[in-house]
Amino acid sequence: MMNSTQPRRKRGLVYLLAGCFALLALGSLSFAVATALEEHDPFCISCHTAPEITYYNRAYYALDHPDEPIPDLSTLHYRAAQAADSAPFKCIDCHRGDGSLPHRLTTVALGAYDALIYLLGQDDPTIEKQGTKTGWLANASCATCHAETLLRLDGINNHFHTYLPQAKEAFSRSGALTIGAGLQQALSESGDPPPADLESIAVQLLCSDCHQAHKAQPLAADLFFMDSALRNTACVACHMVAKAGPQDVRELSGQ
Repeated sequence: MMNSTQPRRKRGLVYLLAGCFALLALGSLSFAVATALEEHDPFCISCHTAPEITYYNRAYYALDHPDEPIPDLSTLHYRAAQAADSAPFKCIDCHRGDGSLPHRLTTVALGAYDALIYLLGQDDPTIEKQGTKTGWLANASCATCHAETLLRLDGINNHFHTYLPQAKEAFSRSGALTIGAGLQQALSESGDPPPADLESIAVQLLCSDCHQAHKAQPLAADLFFMDSALRNTACVACHMVAKAGPQDVRELSGQ
């Protein structure tokens, strides 16, 4: 006599596998759709409110008024892309990380979280945000596009970049260093060979700790959109880990 539970078990296994396949297909489709949609700024700001809409308006106003001062660092990227006649800059270019699969998954998950926050009415209306929970993701984007800055040795003129862990990571990927004019002259006078490696200080700093992306500073383009107080705090944070250089922001006053 046939055991009637066996067909039921087989059907259950088939249903389970079909359900898993359907969930996988749905997840893959959702990921692909979200990835395509986030390439469009109007979609990004559709689930964000006052701050992001403000940033969007600043950027696109600047594109239409190229003779007016650039208000913030994110807008500068839009204007620079326009001036170089390259592909239009987009919000996601700074918020996708380094483009790797883990960062892509994180970005999509973050987008879903932001959509939930929007639907629950729990979004943060603060315009001039100076911090973010996922600053490391934007940090990876900065390091990806600005690796040449991290890898340009120029003594005191660029030491605040080359000692960062991000510089060491960039060097491990490319293995290429450039020597700035200041260091070239010093090496020529001393007869020392150029450095072949980077020394790294294990400090947890973000690019935005010095360079504020969305803080309006219309006259700060020449200063790379840096807030001197925030910059000095970041400098001392690194000096304290290195146990060298100024150990108090008061020693940096006036700089």
